[in-house]
Amino acid sequence: MTIIKQISITSPTHLSNLGKYLNDERALARDSQHLINEDHWDREMNATREAYGHNSPARAGAANTYMYHQVISFNPDECDCNGGKMTSDKCMVFAKEWVERRYPSQEAIWVLHKEHCAKDGTDRYAVHIGINRTNLETGKRLDEGRSKYAKIERANAMRYMDKKWQLSQVRANERNSGVHARQPTRAEREMKSRGVISEKEYIRQAVKRHVSSIAREAPQTNRMRELAHRLESNDIHMTMNKSGTQIQFRSGNYRVNGNKLGRGFSIAGMTKGLGMSTARSMMQAVEQDMER
Repeated sequence: MTIIKQISITSPTHLSNLGKYLNDERALARDSQHLINEDHWDREMNATREAYGHNSPARAGAANTYMYHQVISFNPDECDCNGGKMTSDKCMVFAKEWVERRYPSQEAIWVLHKEHCAKDGTDRYAVHIGINRTNLETGKRLDEGRSKYAKIERANAMRYMDKKWQLSQVRANERNSGVHARQPTRAEREMKSRGVISEKEYIRQAVKRHVSSIAREAPQTNRMRELAHRLESNDIHMTMNKSGTQIQFRSGNYRVNGNKLGRGFSIAGMTKGLGMSTARSMMQAVEQDMER
């Protein structure tokens, strides 16, 4: 089971932070496509966008997407650091095939990291890919369609890759890794601190991960309290608002209501996701527990 995630890079600050991350000297390996000098990939990509007018939005007032940041996260069970068959070299070949198959006409760079989970002491490999927006063949901006459907299509393409490489497939309602705990890796925390992902996205990813894990494990506890405790390990504080109509999340100085994160983060969505019948009474118990 290989996970693919994508984040659109829409601000100069975000672009700069991604550049620093992809240039980090701790990367185990680095490769690229359609670049003359890999060491100056960011300059080359910027020059390409500038030449095609892609450093400005296509429509006045719209946000401009400069690049896409994709992360290919390999199942820890299948990485050689945990006895699996995926060596660092194989992970890079896998990523190269993914880029060549999906984005044959885009400038791209990808780097391999070994990510360590401090909570359970396990490691895994992840490849971070920077994909430039400009299609060198057409001169147009890369457009994979509506976000919802593009995400599904990328997931299906990754399932095809897993099948070809004889890697395990995602199994519904089961834990898909036997060695990896539910905590985010150190690299994911570091990405958040550098601004590679926003606070909002960091919270969304953490909540989704923990809700899914709690629902699968079905602990005989207050599931909302269990979720709150697990989020605290990510430095995310979960409470109910004063009117009792919304779950709120806080990470650092950033606060957001659950309904602002998406349908699945409202009270009804969280209740359904956790496999519960009611959430309000359990949230009251959570807040009383946190106050002690």
